[in-house]
Amino acid sequence: MQSDMGKYKLAALIGIIIMGIGSFMACLCSASALIMTGNVLLIISLFIMTYAFSSWQP
Repeated sequence: MQSDMGKYKLAALIGIIIMGIGSFMACLCSASALIMTGNVLLIISLFIMTYAFSSWQP
């Protein structure tokens, strides 16, 4: 059971890191392709964090 929680904690951490990268890209880039990439990263991080925090809640 503890190893399952580690998997969810790692997924939550990865989702938070991807969200940080995506938000900086979406806000600070001037090229439209990079802004779109940042938006896609934000959406992906939402799915990852929903998966992680639905099973593990700090």
